[in-house]
Amino acid sequence: MLYRIIAIAYVAIVSAGSVELVSGDLGKSGCNLDNIKGKVSQAVKLFGRDTTLEASYDRSEKEDGLNELSVSGDSGPLKYRLASRMSSSVAYELSSKMSDGTTLEAEGSFDGMEKGLQMSKVKASKAVNVRNTDCDVELEHDFGSSESKVSLSSVLGGGVKATGTLTAKDGKGTAAYEVGYDASLSEGRTISATVSPADGSGEVEYEDSATLDATIKATFPLGGTPKVNIRRSFAF
Repeated sequence: MLYRIIAIAYVAIVSAGSVELVSGDLGKSGCNLDNIKGKVSQAVKLFGRDTTLEASYDRSEKEDGLNELSVSGDSGPLKYRLASRMSSSVAYELSSKMSDGTTLEAEGSFDGMEKGLQMSKVKASKAVNVRNTDCDVELEHDFGSSESKVSLSSVLGGGVKATGTLTAKDGKGTAAYEVGYDASLSEGRTISATVSPADGSGEVEYEDSATLDATIKATFPLGGTPKVNIRRSFAF
């Protein structure tokens, strides 16, 4: 049903979108094309409300056609997104912001009358102040894996952000924390890094959209092999 609604809408309207070309790792494959992504979207009125219709193509997922059709919008305080990956199953995402600032989110799917409506994940997040420090608290539960998480993150200043996560699964709990850093080196050039002090894992990422008429992305995993690729987007 979702597929038919979006397909009919796209026949009737002129849409705008983008195409993105992604190279492989320049250190291994030279300038070979690794992936092609495309997206077409259009804002329309559906039942009197602003609605966005979108079709996307990702060659890495499906070479011979669109890989996803979606419709998104809001119904008062409730925001929604319905998406179909060209099958009978329709995935949904719902979110709503409460009066106290708490954002509630839910994800799931509708797999026909036999399986019905299923919920896969729920999440609640809120900005709080802990000992005069602004923090973001997030609670999440995954029904499929029966895993629950509580995360607390805060911007420490100077582009540094710290995140601590408590995870509970199968009656066992684990704790982890991560330190991140983001900075703008100059216009069109940024650098970011994430480090997990507990195991020494992490990654440094550099993006440059000023040198060429494209975006150069270099990734340096700590203890791993660096990777460089180029992305070029075209809007229409």
